[in-house]
Amino acid sequence: MQNLTRRTFAKLSVAAAATVVAPVFAATKPGDAASPAPTQDDKLQSEFLLDLTLEAQPPHSLGSAGNGRLIVLVSGGTFEGPRLKGTIITPGGDWIEQRADGSRLLDVRILLQTEDAQMIYMSWRGIAYTPPGRTFYARILPLFETGAPKYAWLNNVVAAGVYRGVAGKVAYRVYHTL
Repeated sequence: MQNLTRRTFAKLSVAAAATVVAPVFAATKPGDAASPAPTQDDKLQSEFLLDLTLEAQPPHSLGSAGNGRLIVLVSGGTFEGPRLKGTIITPGGDWIEQRADGSRLLDVRILLQTEDAQMIYMSWRGIAYTPPGRTFYARILPLFETGAPKYAWLNNVVAAGVYRGVAGKVAYRVYHTL
């Protein structure tokens, strides 16, 4: 048996990979014969999942170096959608990073308790800012985690939320992306 040098092995590996990958790059435009036809699944679709209303305490500023960090305690709230409803219980909070451009990175972790006493951990990252001459804007990307069999479907949900102005509260309308 002949010993292969690293260089020879690398050349053989590249040649083998090219035979597998080449058909993928053969098509240059959607609709070409070698390109797969678009399917309904390649369009972003969504459906209403829930409305979320948070009760937040005044922020604590760390006064840290750089752009700063705010920590906001979430002390309660409610959520309601077609398949689940309940309250937000402690502990919960938002660890906000203030950026030099005036925007804020949101990092929220809360605990949902459904009407039938099941627990769902909900966390999200998001961005909030006020564009010049416009109103406050925030978008979030929530994730869910639960061991409750009835709500296990949430563990696989990809979601997006849109800030809603509610006096004295922080509120989002959350959509399940399909």
